Amino acid sequence: MLKTYIMEKYSRNQQIIDGELDNHQVMMHIEKGKYFGLNPVGKRIWGLIEEPKGFSEIIQCLLSEFDATEEQCSREVQDFLDKAIASDIITMHDELDSFFHTNQFLYF
Repeated sequence: MLKTYIMEKYSRNQQIIDGELDNHQVMMHIEKGKYFGLNPVGKRIWGLIEEPKGFSEIIQCLLSEFDATEEQCSREVQDFLDKAIASDIITMHDELDSFFHTNQFLYF
């Protein structure tokens, strides 16, 4: 079962330095001193979330580029995001949080 909600956005953790090596993305978490490697699909997701993206935005882009069903793509992207969040290379934030932090409201 997918755990993603419509208002969530995913983005890169700014504590990660990265580069490309033989069509794979290699990265290091500066604070934790841990190294990671991404396969070509993980590398593409990493590229997509240079700017925050929602789950459905990621899925739609990957479906246009890779030969996969929507169900398979959704399941694999969710698995990747879960692992990447647990490893602290990707951050997840609520779009409403960003909205309320960047806008001022007058309350009557």
